[in-house]
Order: sequence, then structure tokens, then C-alpha cells
Amino acid sequence: MLVITAEIWPGGDETRKQLAGEMRIANESDLADVSSYSAGILQVADPGSGAAGWQSELLFHGHRRSDGAWALVRAVLNQALPKAADSGRPIGEGKSDA
Repeated sequence: MLVITAEIWPGGDETRKQLAGEMRIANESDLADVSSYSAGILQVADPGSGAAGWQSELLFHGHRRSDGAWALVRAVLNQALPKAADSGRPIGEGKSDA
């Protein structure tokens, strides 16, 4: 499982860090060269910036493992963010798309 955690460090101060979001991606294809993945994405509401909290769960198919982790993260976000926009609300507003 790939876990990505996003934190905000106000003024670069780690002691004041706040969770901004998290992504968990699990390989569902027994580590095949071209794999399918399940992903859960969470964005924590941040009243200071006006960002709303939201979460989404999705399946992603056809990722070449040789493309690496960042290509997988980009592909999952490319699928998740338009899904949020297609629900008739601005990205970041509302509840789970699951």
C-alpha cells in the first residue's frame, strides 16, 4: 500500500503542523506489471484557507508499475478531482463521492 500524507507547517514550523490530507492506494492486481488499484483520498477542511473537507474512493485500472509511484499518484488525482467536479459542486465541497 502506498500512503501519502500532506501536512501544513505554518511558517515552516513543524511543531504547528496540521493534517491537510491523505491518500491510500492499494494494488488490487497481485503486483502485475500493469495493475489496478483502489484509492481513498481525504482532504481535511481548512477554515484558514477556505478549503472544504472532502473524501473520495475510486478504482483505477491500467497503471504500469514501471512508471513509478508519482505517476500513480497523478493518475489517481486526475481521476478523483474531475469526479468531484462532475458531481455538480466545486472541487473540495461536499461529502464523499463513494
